[in-house]
Amino acid sequence: MAYNILKGAVQGSVDQYADQEIDGIKVFKNTISASVFYDTDAQSPCATMKDVAITHIEGARSGSVLTYDNGTSATAQFDLVYTEGALHTNKIKAQYLEGSAAGLHTLPPDRFSGKLSANVIEHGNGLTDVRGALQVRGNEGIKSTQKGLDISLHAHSGLSMRSKRLMVDPKSCLSITTDGQNLSDSDTLLVFDESRGATYNTTFANLCDSYLRAKLPQPAGPPGSIQFKNKKGFQSSTSLTYDAQEGVLNVGGETITESLKVARGIAMEGSVVMNIVTTTEKKYEVQPSDYTILTDTSAAPVTVILPPACNNEGRILIIKKINSNRYKLNSHGLKIEVKEGLIDFQAQLAVKNNYATRTVQSDGENWWLIGKVGS
Repeated sequence: MAYNILKGAVQGSVDQYADQEIDGIKVFKNTISASVFYDTDAQSPCATMKDVAITHIEGARSGSVLTYDNGTSATAQFDLVYTEGALHTNKIKAQYLEGSAAGLHTLPPDRFSGKLSANVIEHGNGLTDVRGALQVRGNEGIKSTQKGLDISLHAHSGLSMRSKRLMVDPKSCLSITTDGQNLSDSDTLLVFDESRGATYNTTFANLCDSYLRAKLPQPAGPPGSIQFKNKKGFQSSTSLTYDAQEGVLNVGGETITESLKVARGIAMEGSVVMNIVTTTEKKYEVQPSDYTILTDTSAAPVTVILPPACNNEGRILIIKKINSNRYKLNSHGLKIEVKEGLIDFQAQLAVKNNYATRTVQSDGENWWLIGKVGS
């Protein structure tokens, strides 16, 4: 339904459903929408607000590219601008770009998906373009292989590559005894002079006569003297000698050691001193230095805990129950126990009488009662 509205005075009101020419203003008694009117230029009914795609634009920078928000709203992005034939933005995320990359710069080398030809890479001396591949230019002593740059080494040069490093390798040289030869005074050595910061050569004769002879300590004492170090060199003592013919070591003093192992037998021409300790602790763990243990049970019972038999193979322990109050006939009990293994097939031994003794020995797995005095 079309309405041709012309300027001019209109008498009264006009029905909205009739086609009429109007001079002036048309007054409608009922509510009408814009779709009732006809756009003669577009040749279609006029659009309403519900037919408009965008009703609000946020932002107002010139050249901004619009991005859809929701409903009928859009935003003119501040950092997405099209001007002078170029699209400007901080970051582009795309799966594929087509065209020339002449304007690109500061590209990370690890971001290329394919290989770059050597003819597009600027390279300096020592590098060359071989059919599009960048290759190190070989020179005397240096060669380029499929594995990379390598050093051309002589088979017996004394040099080798280890862990990707060039190192001195004396074992790669021929033996000095090759063809019946051996060391001689005139043989040459390389020496780095620390004071001058340079490498020089010398001979074995000069090394021995001028350095080693002055540095090596000289033995002291009569023949057969055992040598030991002092501040300046060797020192000896007449109390420590070795008779090579008799195979006898003579010690004119004391020998202190944490452990002594004798393959055959011991012949003692003097006294034997063993460690002895007294304890009143309610629980006493045997110490590495213990041999005889006196347990005073006058005030309280005592439990002696043996060490692991597996760590004390062959060890002998003597345990005696004593009473420091000699006027008191009765005293508390004594127990001997072990946490690993057994003592004569038992986990515990009980000693009741004063001055009773138990002697035990380890076979490396368990403790065994080898001596008993009193009950």
